[in-house]
Amino acid sequence: MKIWIKLLIGSLIGLAAGFFVPVQAQGFFDSISSLLIGIGRYALFPFIFFSLGIGTSELRQEKRLLRVYFSILKYLVLSAALLIIIGTLSVLVFPPERIPITIEADRAFSAVSVIDGLKVIFPRNLFGVFFGSGDFLLPIVVLAFLLGLNMDFDRQLTRPVVQLFDSLSRIFYHLNSLIVELFAIALIAIAAARISHLSHADLGMYKQIIIIVAVDVVVVAFGVFPGALYLMGIRENPYRWLYASIGPAIAGLFTGDQYISLGIVTKHGKESLGVPRMVGSAVYPLFAVLGRAGTAMVSTVSFILILRSYSSLEITFLQTLWVMFFSFIVSFILGAMPGNGAFYSIFMLCSLYAKGLQEGYLILRTIAPLLVSFGVFIDVLSSAFVSLLIAREENVWTEVEAENFI
Repeated sequence: MKIWIKLLIGSLIGLAAGFFVPVQAQGFFDSISSLLIGIGRYALFPFIFFSLGIGTSELRQEKRLLRVYFSILKYLVLSAALLIIIGTLSVLVFPPERIPITIEADRAFSAVSVIDGLKVIFPRNLFGVFFGSGDFLLPIVVLAFLLGLNMDFDRQLTRPVVQLFDSLSRIFYHLNSLIVELFAIALIAIAAARISHLSHADLGMYKQIIIIVAVDVVVVAFGVFPGALYLMGIRENPYRWLYASIGPAIAGLFTGDQYISLGIVTKHGKESLGVPRMVGSAVYPLFAVLGRAGTAMVSTVSFILILRSYSSLEITFLQTLWVMFFSFIVSFILGAMPGNGAFYSIFMLCSLYAKGLQEGYLILRTIAPLLVSFGVFIDVLSSAFVSLLIAREENVWTEVEAENFI
């Protein structure tokens, strides 16, 4: 059975079960869900570390390093900017009804410090990057990249290290594959825990914003990405790549976790999309921690709704530009928020905007799991889409027949 079918079945079973979870049992299901997400991430950090290290070395040996990383940066910027524009237009053309302001004393998050983040990426003791909380992948990514750059200064001396990285990359790939194959079982409990919070909530006042975001997601997934492939000269079935990526997208939608999806999209990227390790090992981690386009789109739509709810006046052009600009900036500092990206982004926008709006994000707390899931769904598709583009641009793409997709 294909992985995406197993993931879909597990998600639907969890979705149905979640409606019968009593309020008193939500804490228990949340604990189980957290445990299972941890298991899903179990092999991720060492897998990314060794794969990115050897992948960077391979790119440098083939003199593709600068081109590939420039393409990644280009597509990170373009995808985030394009989806922010789409989100902004949708919420301005079809403005949702204002949401009544509620006063809450607690705060869900604390503001991120870029300086503190840099200290984690570059600790005084380099070995410190291996002892993080498991929520911040960027320190591992940076170290793996630097090691990969220095693996071929003397190939005779570094050959044992290169072979070690290559072997460990393959070993952890197989361990990650085992987790991916079995994750559909875990997805039952995770999806049940996630939907149970929504099933007991009154979503009436959020109906319009949910519809707008859902339509944006559909338009991007089934219109923008396939259309872009066609415009770029890829004339074969533009939905073929979407079929190859549907497994990790389903996982992202029902878990709302960027890192769970990262492990799954890496396997699908190689075995269904035909993207080689040298490209996928760089694209997927960087798209998981930087410039998350889907999350940026969802947070833009949500924050404009918050502005409308806090003011009886219409949103001005300058306010719109402010939201678009800072949504773009914030999308690049969400690396330590793999499981609450969109909601944390909304929180950051409220904190940056003006006094009196710092608690504005709390009016969307009820639908936060849904907003986060929509954002991750598009984030995953964005990374798969870009990995395919770059692999084809570098002529290292291997065509996989649809019947052979995993």
